[in-house]
Formats: sequence, structure tokens, C-alpha cells
Amino acid sequence: MFGDSQTTLNIVLAIAVSLLTVFLCVTLIYLILILRDVNKMLEKIRETVDRVNNFILKPVSLASTIVDHVRPMIEAALERRAEASEREHKKKK
Repeated sequence: MFGDSQTTLNIVLAIAVSLLTVFLCVTLIYLILILRDVNKMLEKIRETVDRVNNFILKPVSLASTIVDHVRPMIEAALERRAEASEREHKKKK
């Protein structure tokens, strides 16, 4: 069976390729498991970001929108008040 060096070389190469194949299969399995865990973490991160968006950013943007709509009314009221003050000041003179 191991009569010549060519046969021995072929057997050693076959064993080396087999071991390399097993090593690559195990490596791929671990890589798949790691990527699955990364996918689970990213899903949890997305859920957390959505919660932050719902509980913090949406109310802030809503308040900003309300302020944008109310600001012209407040400015108009302040202008009327200033005009009224000027009229009263002119009447006193």
C-alpha cells in the first residue's frame, strides 16, 4: 500500500485536503452563527431606535410644529399690544 513515495504523497494530500475541508466547514458554521447573532442584535437596535423615535423625537417635533403655528399669533398679539401702548402714550401727551 505504501510501496512508493507517490502513493504516500497522494494519501497525505488526501488527508490534508479532508482536514482542510472539515476546518472550512466548521469555520463556516461559526461564521453563520456569528452573523445570526449580529442580525438579532441589529433587530433589537432597530426596535430601540424606533422606541426612542416614538417617545422622544416625535413629541419634540410635534412641539416644534405647534410652536411654529402659534408663534405668528403671539407675534401679532404683541404687535397689537405695542400699538395699543403707543396709542395710550400718545393720548397721555
